[in-house]
Amino acid sequence: MTNQTFTGSEPTWANACVGENGSPNYIQYSKGYSKAANLLLNNVLNTRGKEVDLYIYPICFNMRHSIELRIKGGIQEISELARIKKKNQPSFDLISSHDIGNIWSYFKTNSEILDIRFKTLNDKLDATIVDMAEIDSTGQTFRYPLNNENKKHLVDQKIINCAILKIKFNELEKHLDDLILLTDL
Repeated sequence: MTNQTFTGSEPTWANACVGENGSPNYIQYSKGYSKAANLLLNNVLNTRGKEVDLYIYPICFNMRHSIELRIKGGIQEISELARIKKKNQPSFDLISSHDIGNIWSYFKTNSEILDIRFKTLNDKLDATIVDMAEIDSTGQTFRYPLNNENKKHLVDQKIINCAILKIKFNELEKHLDDLILLTDL
């Protein structure tokens, strides 16, 4: 039996290319999550907060996941750069690692060892990525209401301002795009 939900059909303009019928990588995936976060942020801001309490979770989840994927894409790129430069790097498990603090720490340290130009860019990215790691290190905070110990997430946070999120995320995206330019081999 073929899948009746995830299938191609008419109109053809609505068919998305996936898998081997496209070029999905960490960066490509991350761009989709970024765009989704920005669409939701724009909706909240354009409707002056209508359903802001409902949208905050998918907004932040998409932002966080985009950041994780972009840094993982950066790790792939610096691994290739290390190979070209014939330098050894410690291995990193991109598949099972989801702690954004650990992922960022690995990228930051190892990119700067390879090329000092990363330092300036990493410094611009650091505060916002560290903020994200502090609020949602493993991608669970905005995905589920309770953690593995059955405790509610975000009890100490109380409020998240979407206007500030938009500014910070757009700055971060610009710097992450610069990172892609620096690592694009």
